[in-house]
Amino acid sequence: MDYVIFASYGNDSIALIQWAHERGLQGVHVAYSDTGWAAPWWAARVEQAEAWARSLGFTPHRIASEGMEALVKRKKAWPRGGGGKYQFCTEALKEQPARDWLALHDPDGDATCMTGVRREESENRRDAPEWVTASEDHGWRELWQPLVRHSVAMRDELALKSPLPLLPFRSKECYPCVNARKPELRHLDDETRGKVWRIEVAAGTNSKGNARVMFSPKRHNGAVGIDAVIEDAKHDMDDLFQTATCAAGWCGG
Repeated sequence: MDYVIFASYGNDSIALIQWAHERGLQGVHVAYSDTGWAAPWWAARVEQAEAWARSLGFTPHRIASEGMEALVKRKKAWPRGGGGKYQFCTEALKEQPARDWLALHDPDGDATCMTGVRREESENRRDAPEWVTASEDHGWRELWQPLVRHSVAMRDELALKSPLPLLPFRSKECYPCVNARKPELRHLDDETRGKVWRIEVAAGTNSKGNARVMFSPKRHNGAVGIDAVIEDAKHDMDDLFQTATCAAGWCGG
């Protein structure tokens, strides 16, 4: 393999696959990390994207992981958002399995790894390099990120050339994400809510007697457990609506 595109099959990685096709790159493999924590409908998008990649002459792969449920059980804790050592899900479910897969399929480290990172995505990525000679995250292989200077419009122009619909949100390969915000949480589907609830119940409490829950109560007005977190998110929406209507002079008092 000459190139390995690490793809979540969100808009950025779809754009990167299209970009690689337009540049005529050969020996391209597309690797998707299966976190075992995707949105219920995400598998259908993955299958569609893999079929498209094959039609371009690329080779798709799926990289297995232990999955979130097993990870929580092994760590006796949920990962926390905000990055840092407590957001251990990214390393455990994506990065380490990817390195293990590369070691097996590219033992000599000859492949050039590629990602769809763009500087415009976030403050943390504003200085993202296009080239890294030896990327630690990729087993010291060369890393190429050719879309770092692409705007959203440029990204979308590429992605719209694919048969996959453009998403109005980020990839749902991890859902809900530990960094999920209240607008997403208040619309969490019943199947996903039940999945989180079941793992929270099985996880029990820690040595201090605190429930092992996915979302920190400190960040959700003291809400403990997924059901309470969703209710808190809904109440925040009610408060916002009340504030807006009063500001417009539509409430009494």
